[in-house]
Amino acid sequence: SQLRKAWEEEVALMRDRINGMRRLLVQSLADRGVEKDLSFIERQRGMFSFSGLNPLQVDQLRKEHSIYIVGSGRINVAGLNSSNIQVLCDAIIEVL
Repeated sequence: SQLRKAWEEEVALMRDRINGMRRLLVQSLADRGVEKDLSFIERQRGMFSFSGLNPLQVDQLRKEHSIYIVGSGRINVAGLNSSNIQVLCDAIIEVL
């Protein structure tokens, strides 16, 4: 029971961090003038999120910014952190 409690606490911490990164991504883009409604990103769950970027924009991110996002526009939200999220926001703004 102690091991299960520790596991549940760790999962809750991971979930809260990922949800916080979702909120920070959406808010940072909005704060920097992106008018596109990206609030759907905050409502998604899990380690990955559909970004709403099209294949051409995804290709630009790869070629011009060395940011890998799968062709469907799905991003690894779990890979975001306070050190790299602004770089991602800059790149997304440029390709939008």
